[in-house]
Amino acid sequence: MSEIDTIIQKYIQGNTSADENEQLQQWLQESLDNKKRMFAEKDIWDTFNYKINGKKFNVKHELEFLKKSIEIKNPSRSILHYHVLKIAAILLITFGLGWSSHFISFFGYKNQIAITMQEIFVPKGQINQVFLADGTRIWINSETQLIIPSVFAINERTVKLNGEAFFEVAKDKNRPFKVEVKGQQIEVTGTSFNVRAYNNSNDIETTLQTGEIRLNTGDQTFLLKSGEQSIFGKNNSRINIVKVDPASFSAWKDGRYEFQSKDLIEVFKVVERWYDVEISADETSFKGMHFSGVIKRNKDAKHFLDMLNHSVPINYKINSEKIQITLK
Repeated sequence: MSEIDTIIQKYIQGNTSADENEQLQQWLQESLDNKKRMFAEKDIWDTFNYKINGKKFNVKHELEFLKKSIEIKNPSRSILHYHVLKIAAILLITFGLGWSSHFISFFGYKNQIAITMQEIFVPKGQINQVFLADGTRIWINSETQLIIPSVFAINERTVKLNGEAFFEVAKDKNRPFKVEVKGQQIEVTGTSFNVRAYNNSNDIETTLQTGEIRLNTGDQTFLLKSGEQSIFGKNNSRINIVKVDPASFSAWKDGRYEFQSKDLIEVFKVVERWYDVEISADETSFKGMHFSGVIKRNKDAKHFLDMLNHSVPINYKINSEKIQITLK
């Protein structure tokens, strides 16, 4: 067994050191095939763990056993196992998402595969990740719904989003990756970008970090370059494209939110999702006010309130998970 095989198995079991994690990260960045292999092996582990409801077993033994079971011995059986593995790689959520999923059964590879839509929902106060079988990685923010098909189509890869997510899309020129949100469709082939599209927000923000994005909004099409952000007004269906620092709009996946003169009412909504609290504030009193600063997941909502109080004099009351804010 090679050194990287040993590290992968240790990582799956959560036993890697900091040096091994760094070595694994470097190996993953070398090629898309390395990423696919890593995700597939973890999915094998998760698949088996799911099927036995978390019973203890020897990871090394089961990995080798399951890998051998998909080797080409009987053509029809090998293709069958390949499809099961592919579906598992799409359906399984990593890092303990708590999403109730099911496996699709195949009775023969010649039968037509039934495509079903799977919903992933991340509640308030949580952040999670999902890896797709094509190598795409998605960070999912609090109070976000992501809908994906059990199997991607031959000519495209389409998901639906309500909330916020950061996409690191695997390159595939023959199958563009599409994100559908209310009022627009985002199309890429291999790109990293952030989308913020909550129902209770007036705007949809698409922020491009690397690559290129094609935005389709009704009968209009726009192209985004790296470092650009589109702001789509849901009320008037208009798009405004601006230059930004994309890292500040995806910092949430690293445990912090960065605000630069952000509308205070919108900041309150972010704080509610981020800390799983309910904020009561008179929007008329705070209308037109803006906030600049950074909030972190390892702090609490009170830290934000104290920080806000330095720029906007406020009174606040905290009762369990409910916060009442008024101007002084």
